[in-house]
Amino acid sequence: MQNLREIGSRYNDLQDAVDELKVALRKCKNEEERSNLRRKLADKNRKLRQFKASLTGQELQAYKDYRTIRREIKRCEMLKRYDKIESKVFHTINPAYIYMLPAAFHSIFFTLMPFIFMIVGAFFKLDLVDIKNSKFVGLWNFRMVLIRDDEFWRAFGNTFFFAVITVFLLMVVTIFMSTWLSSNTKIHNIAQTMIFTPHISSMVAVGILWVLMLDPQGIINQMLAFLGIKGPNWLMDSRTSLLSVALVTVWKSIGYYCLILIAGLQSLPKDVYEAAKLDKASKWTILRKITLPLLTPTLSFVFIMKFINSFKSFAAIDVMTQGGPQGSSMVLGYWIYNAGRVKFNYGFAMVGAIVLTIMVAICTVLANKGFKKED
Repeated sequence: MQNLREIGSRYNDLQDAVDELKVALRKCKNEEERSNLRRKLADKNRKLRQFKASLTGQELQAYKDYRTIRREIKRCEMLKRYDKIESKVFHTINPAYIYMLPAAFHSIFFTLMPFIFMIVGAFFKLDLVDIKNSKFVGLWNFRMVLIRDDEFWRAFGNTFFFAVITVFLLMVVTIFMSTWLSSNTKIHNIAQTMIFTPHISSMVAVGILWVLMLDPQGIINQMLAFLGIKGPNWLMDSRTSLLSVALVTVWKSIGYYCLILIAGLQSLPKDVYEAAKLDKASKWTILRKITLPLLTPTLSFVFIMKFINSFKSFAAIDVMTQGGPQGSSMVLGYWIYNAGRVKFNYGFAMVGAIVLTIMVAICTVLANKGFKKED
């Protein structure tokens, strides 16, 4: 036992000497002294290796145990120092700001900085391969897009039409479906799961599925033919292409917004409905005069979120129509992609993105004001 203690004492002495030399080496600035310290450090490390090589059996195990204990003591001392630093930081700064840093980093580098680059880039003829070759053109991009580009204005109109159709259909369908699905029964729970399933599916997969279903020989036209109706070429007819994409977008989004409205409905006070039943109010009166007014905050959220998402629609258009035929289903989101990534007119694309941002901001503000007045 005494021998094992001597091993520990010898190991600690050598390791202390090594640590002291490392500290001195970090602090030393004279090159000659640093060279001398390096030689001494190498000598101590060599002695430590020789000492370890001379041990066998229990002695070697004792050496490893002392090394483990020493490392654990160092780790605890380091954690203690970190705890002191952390307590000082949290004493000075509200912890909430520290926890917000990841979200702030994401917002700054993936939202704010691209937004600033978009505004600045709209005044340049950009060359993203060699950014130094970019040329300042002032308002030329704005003139070309806003005055001379008919395709842009058609996409602008299509975007509003697409947004109005999808938001209107979604609000009407989800309100009536959520009022029916809000009951907590097995059938309603199964129906909720089935309705929510399209939302978790990829828009690409959903788009491909509906392309096949809306084909002239697809199941939709076959069902119409069974009823004696000749179905159109849904995606290749300029009169129905944008409407078809809007219906598919609504179909995919119903489940998500239904669950939000169901959560809102289940949080409404029950005593109001009991009073309405005692007054023998009809279901339509209860929906119109009780449910909808109480559900206004949730409806406001659903309306604004869907309105913003409809303006940014891209994947469904790209998979199903690519903006065709003849630009009939071209919306601003796809026009921006087509101008920037296909035609490499990044200045035009940034002008379109600025217009889209302004559209979303104006519609969001108006919707907020409208719902607040209604509330």
